[in-house]
Amino acid sequence: MASTLKSMDDVRRRILNAAGGRFSQYGYGKTNVAEIAADCRMSPGNLYRYFKNKADIAEVIMREAMDQVLDELRSVFALPHLTMAGQFREFVLREMQFTYDQLETYPTLQEQVRDPQGKGPMLAQEYLTRSRCLLADILKAGVAAGEFAIDDPDAAASYIQDATFRFRYPQLHSQCHLPDLEPQLEGVIQLLLTGLQKR
Repeated sequence: MASTLKSMDDVRRRILNAAGGRFSQYGYGKTNVAEIAADCRMSPGNLYRYFKNKADIAEVIMREAMDQVLDELRSVFALPHLTMAGQFREFVLREMQFTYDQLETYPTLQEQVRDPQGKGPMLAQEYLTRSRCLLADILKAGVAAGEFAIDDPDAAASYIQDATFRFRYPQLHSQCHLPDLEPQLEGVIQLLLTGLQKR
């Protein structure tokens, strides 16, 4: 039984890798299930034993990409040598750097959030919600440590997301490259920390 499950997982991973390669090279809209199946040396009918349709495959790929970013952001909590202001700064910078790198290596990623017919999950909203919860945790810890003076950390996390919007998957909002964006974001971080920190 365990070997059957592993075999199924291996096949699913082959399908995801093949689909990811095609989505990256040709785009989501120009890729069909028959091509993905051919890359895996299987029939489309066999592929449908593992995934309902192309949108189902894309959702798994997008969820994995989203979880990668969130894991990277969560790793900020494992940096105990930083003050809460330092963790806040690191969190915001890592979100820009990691989302920037994802789009550089996988330029059609945003196309998969929704397929051309408007079907599929709204993962962008889910990502923002989960990222905002992590940010709120940093703000709450900063309040508890006496570093931040915020009445409502959850609301503040939402405002900070709005203020840093253009630095999340920044290629979607700007023609700037990472070396140009980093000092811009540093300026925004300093401004935000001025408002967050106790005087």
